[in-house]
Amino acid sequence: MSKELLERFFGAVNRQFSYGGVKYAQTSEKEATDVLFDDFGANWLFGTIAKYCKRFSNLAREKDLMKIACYMFILWLKRGFHLNEKGTPEIINTTVEVKSKYFNVFKERFVRFISFSKLNQQIAENPIQRIYDLLFAFGNIEFNYIHEEDLFEIFYHAFCLWCREIPDDKKETDEDVYNERKNKE
Repeated sequence: MSKELLERFFGAVNRQFSYGGVKYAQTSEKEATDVLFDDFGANWLFGTIAKYCKRFSNLAREKDLMKIACYMFILWLKRGFHLNEKGTPEIINTTVEVKSKYFNVFKERFVRFISFSKLNQQIAENPIQRIYDLLFAFGNIEFNYIHEEDLFEIFYHAFCLWCREIPDDKKETDEDVYNERKNKE
């Protein structure tokens, strides 16, 4: 795993959640994801992320991998892994301030996880299907039973797909942030 590529990927995820905070701001305490999570439960979010898996399978767009990875960070925060390594029973809101404050913790824990994980030497035979299968499994358990390792596994597969499927000259060109700004110019 290239540290340089991983840092580029982290940077792209950071831009995704920062810009998402602008697009989906609701109040100083909640973003749209938090409100929707409260109103409809976790399964709407798992289904939304699964939609990006299907779209990536059809179009192989970088944007979909960024969204999958970004949502893994958001789910990591919502489970409270930044407050306790086992997570918290309460569901945490994920404002840009919270995301910005804890993104480095997520990065450090992810790198540590990868360093000691067998995933570092392998990627699933069909990584986008593995991501989908994990999301499907999440929909059949209580939210508090989702493990940090599962979120990291999905993030890892999104990163590996980004490395493998997105050509170097196309990386960081199909993110939400850029596409929407280009269309306004």
